[in-house]
Amino acid sequence: MVQPMTRRALWMHKIAEQIEHSILARITDGTLAPGTSPGKRDVLAADFVTSGSVVDLALESLSAAGHLEQGPDGTLVVTAGPQPSRQFEIPTADRLEDVQAILEMRLGLETVAAALAAERHSAAQLGQIRKAMADYEAAATEGQGAAQADFRFHHAIAAASGNAYLSDLLDHLGPLLIPRMRVALPGSASETGDANLQRSIEEHRKIVDAIAARKPDDADKAMDLHLNRALGLIRQLQR
Repeated sequence: MVQPMTRRALWMHKIAEQIEHSILARITDGTLAPGTSPGKRDVLAADFVTSGSVVDLALESLSAAGHLEQGPDGTLVVTAGPQPSRQFEIPTADRLEDVQAILEMRLGLETVAAALAAERHSAAQLGQIRKAMADYEAAATEGQGAAQADFRFHHAIAAASGNAYLSDLLDHLGPLLIPRMRVALPGSASETGDANLQRSIEEHRKIVDAIAARKPDDADKAMDLHLNRALGLIRQLQR
């Protein structure tokens, strides 16, 4: 399990992000023109009341993203030419806040995916969903690999939606989501272990039944119930 960052490390990264966003805003609005310096290290450190090492973190991040480059004298300057577009990123820290944020995003995506799968699935895709459901039930019973099997179940539904963007985004979420679920769901004060897994199995079956019956509204509601219960467990842990 990934260990959470210390308070000092979290604070340093937060300040570094503030510096990064401030510099990027000035690049975007043209205040910092291509070829100009984002500011001297010691001046930036004084402006943000922090250390030079924190400024270095911000400058390294901007350089890695392509917003800064080395000038002729070796100092960092704003990149000449078009600025790279910002890429979609997901936090990597294993915190309950991240689990909640990702599940909230999944709630919006996967209810739509379930409804579309109910409308558009082929016989082969329904077979894949049923197989993924059976694999999850087996993994839950054996007590090993349930998180990975759960992801494959949700991915099979997204694949059956007929929307490649939904499937691709869930692919991107998968590697980040699974370790979080190991941290977040066990430990709920009200429902854990066998009871939680049994509820998940029942909810999966209702989702599959609605998809198989080609009832989009029922599939949407069943997925909504499933993910909202997971959110509820996480919110209990945050109290």
